[in-house]
Amino acid sequence: MKRAISSAQRNQRGTALVEFALIIWLLVLLLVGVVDFGLVIREHQIMQNAAREGARFSGMNSIAHAIDPTATTNAIKGVVVDYLAQEGITIPASNVSVSQTQVIDFGGGETAMGSKITVTYSHPLLVANGWKFGPVTLGASAIFRNFYSE
Repeated sequence: MKRAISSAQRNQRGTALVEFALIIWLLVLLLVGVVDFGLVIREHQIMQNAAREGARFSGMNSIAHAIDPTATTNAIKGVVVDYLAQEGITIPASNVSVSQTQVIDFGGGETAMGSKITVTYSHPLLVANGWKFGPVTLGASAIFRNFYSE
């Protein structure tokens, strides 16, 4: 009886290693997916903060009375692009749209003018190489009230 048990144990010696070898690729893919998802969430939050910073800058009194509207728009876009660059995200200024004439409805017939900043960015996925996953396009926008008189 003892001889039969030891024979069965000898036949099972490498089973755990083989099972681990079969499942390790799935565990690595799952880990990379979780890390990639975390990076996407982080970058979306950074983009939201950059849009908020651009809208706040746009609503300030100091740039409202600029003589050249194109220079004002470029300055606002520069604030957003610089904020993203500090966090390691590089986008062209064309991915930032600026509207300083956004109507904000407070309800009850009260409205005010505001600045709306919209930012878009295409994040390449880590698991995209060789897979059918493509880049994820992230978007963020923020609206701040203009604190200057027209």
